[in-house]
Amino acid sequence: MGVSQMGLTALAGVLTLATADRAAAQAQGFDPAAACGATLRAAQDTDKMMIAAWVAGQRFGSGGKAAPVDMAMVHAVLTELIQICLKDEKASLAALVAPEPPPEPGSEADAIALLNRFMQHGANRVAMTAQLQPTDADIAAVYAEPLAGKLQAMYAQMYNAKAQIGPKPDQNALLTVIATTAALKHGDPVLREFPGGYDKVRPYMIGNHPIVRFKFVKQGESTGLAFDGLIHVNGHWVLMPKPWRALE
Repeated sequence: MGVSQMGLTALAGVLTLATADRAAAQAQGFDPAAACGATLRAAQDTDKMMIAAWVAGQRFGSGGKAAPVDMAMVHAVLTELIQICLKDEKASLAALVAPEPPPEPGSEADAIALLNRFMQHGANRVAMTAQLQPTDADIAAVYAEPLAGKLQAMYAQMYNAKAQIGPKPDQNALLTVIATTAALKHGDPVLREFPGGYDKVRPYMIGNHPIVRFKFVKQGESTGLAFDGLIHVNGHWVLMPKPWRALE
């Protein structure tokens, strides 16, 4: 059954805890691995409370915030489960409450998750930017000599000046373009999405590292604060912007 008013009405009874003869209600328990639709429909009053408490425990164990376990929580959790279950009634309760897996390291989703932290209110952007400082080994893994040595000096000076990235107060969205250093070196079409200066450093590029250009913008707009050179190398993200300036 898909998401429909009929389906929602059919499951709505799950939320109604009996007001008469509650003592006669017999819990049958539930299997978190069973289909959510059948489980929620068959749940007795005590089952409903056990399901809600189990969900709260799962979320707390996954790093969620502890919340009071009361009837208001029971109704809120069951309402949410019904809405999610209606999208796929064969999915298990365990699947519905499983935490989202972290993005693959070096992927665009991984880069977006990192950059979204710079958009959070109160973020310490100076400290967060400092964590993106490349080591000499990171630079040498992306650019060959003699450019690598020049970049090591340039970025050391840049980060010593407490550089920071982040949006302006009215910028609430993020635009990204991801490629690899190998694609840029080969002159693939995605090169046009990066600043023109990258054409000057293509001969020095080595390896095949994910590289991201990004902008902090107002929602619905395409212009804003643009940055380049977010590179995943040696197992972490570093920021090496405007490398062509070291050639000037």
